[in-house]
Amino acid sequence: MERSHRPRPGWGRQCLALLIVVIITAHAAHKSDVGSDVSTTLLNHSSMLIQRLQELLHFGNSTDTTLRIRTTSSDEVKVIQAHQLLLTLQSDIFEGLLANQSVVTLQEPPDCAILFEKFIRYFYCGEISIQLSQAISLHRLASKYHVPALQRGVTEYMKNHLASESSQGHVVSWYHYAVTMSDEILQESCLKFLAWNLSTVMSSSEWATVSDDLMVSLVQRSDLVLQSELELFSAVEEWIMKNSPNVSIIERVLRSMRYPMIPPHQLFQIQKQSTLLATYHSFIQDLLFQAFQFHSSSPLHFAKYFDVNCSMFIPRNYLSSSWGSQWIINNPARDDRSLSFQTQLGPSNHDSSKKITWNALFFPTLASR
Repeated sequence: MERSHRPRPGWGRQCLALLIVVIITAHAAHKSDVGSDVSTTLLNHSSMLIQRLQELLHFGNSTDTTLRIRTTSSDEVKVIQAHQLLLTLQSDIFEGLLANQSVVTLQEPPDCAILFEKFIRYFYCGEISIQLSQAISLHRLASKYHVPALQRGVTEYMKNHLASESSQGHVVSWYHYAVTMSDEILQESCLKFLAWNLSTVMSSSEWATVSDDLMVSLVQRSDLVLQSELELFSAVEEWIMKNSPNVSIIERVLRSMRYPMIPPHQLFQIQKQSTLLATYHSFIQDLLFQAFQFHSSSPLHFAKYFDVNCSMFIPRNYLSSSWGSQWIINNPARDDRSLSFQTQLGPSNHDSSKKITWNALFFPTLASR
């Protein structure tokens, strides 16, 4: 029964040519009509064209190209019948591959091979559904075959879905992929997201997959959002013990910690209990000594002898109660509230008994009312 409903042989090629002629003719007529008749109306039947093109792919009418997708490290081969015109319209790579042959064998990794049919369908309808786990594979295909519109679209999808929930996490892998692709915009978007959500990232399974370079980049930033510097030290210690980076990386990471931001009793605790410091204490011995000096004197007196403008004495964005107070805004458009809270005057333990009161007022702007 299915055969009786298929278009006749040759229908695809004739229909495609006819549709192109109709579009060109209609466009020319529309241009000439605009100047003479102000009541001109544009009839848009592009959806019908897309439907016809999808039928070409679905029924395989008048196909003139065979794509053989071979999966890396496997004997599996997927065969896709397609149309050279539609492939070459959007990809100069396919234009080169199909210049002198109609059968092309392509080698793809498993994650790309499984999505190749979906990728080819994009050439016929201009749309594609994306899941978090498919983003890298589709972006890789769009990049490899030079499909710029799809490449930009997937990049935008990734930037807009950094905060989307996923069971295994995805932002770290997206960052690493952006580095390999030299996509600086996506790379910076991922890096900012990781920095501003570091407490969540450190408690996820993604933390163990952070590369050496990414770890160095993160611990050197001042805009990290996390509970405390001690939380960062504990997470860094866990990462080092699991990944065993080379000694130079361990030294760079440990010397990027801001030990003056850790209270003295916690500094004593990590020196006594840390397995990592038992081995690499010499790397940061001078920094720990300076941190204890910082906590034992007034900031003004300490500043007479040491440079306090370096990163080690700049607090990050800590969320613990010593540094601020949590404030949840349930309805930003309507919730007018104020909040008062106290914090320590400064990070030095010398000022631990001195408090400063903060008064915060939240009110929606006129534009949001």
